[in-house]
Amino acid sequence: MTERDVMQNLAETTAEMSEKMSIEQMRLFQVYVTKTLEAKEAEEAFRAAADLEGRSDQRVAERIRGIRAVLEDKRVRLSGTESVLLAGQVKALEGEDYTDTKRINILLTMYDRKPSNTTKIVDTLEKKQLMEIQSDGLHAHKTFRLTSLGEAQAEGLMSRLEREDCGDRLAVVD
Repeated sequence: MTERDVMQNLAETTAEMSEKMSIEQMRLFQVYVTKTLEAKEAEEAFRAAADLEGRSDQRVAERIRGIRAVLEDKRVRLSGTESVLLAGQVKALEGEDYTDTKRINILLTMYDRKPSNTTKIVDTLEKKQLMEIQSDGLHAHKTFRLTSLGEAQAEGLMSRLEREDCGDRLAVVD
């Protein structure tokens, strides 16, 4: 049945029903149609949101795989700052709001990319407004995360690494 046929059938049926229904029955039918329409719209919105979330998860997974591939590729020479920046991006993409140097060091050690002093690099990145540090005091354990500027820097670095032949290159963000 075509859409035109469905609409014509609906119009005829509605006209027949309205002749047989009382005003109260018509109001109740109107409420029924309104609620059914709202439910249908909510269902479509939910499905669209779920689809977007699924695609978003795929994009995040692809970004993490891309960064891990760069970290794994020994032909790509990264400075300590670049390594920490990319590791911070991985942690952010994995959903960690704030991370610490231990987690960054563990990740980078997996790829033999651990810099000599991650804490110093994080402090330098904070001065450049690429990292935000959270601390409870002078000698307290610090946690940190990339700022939006830091995320943009990491994305820019990944873009350059993906489009250039980066063998035997050492780009310094320091």
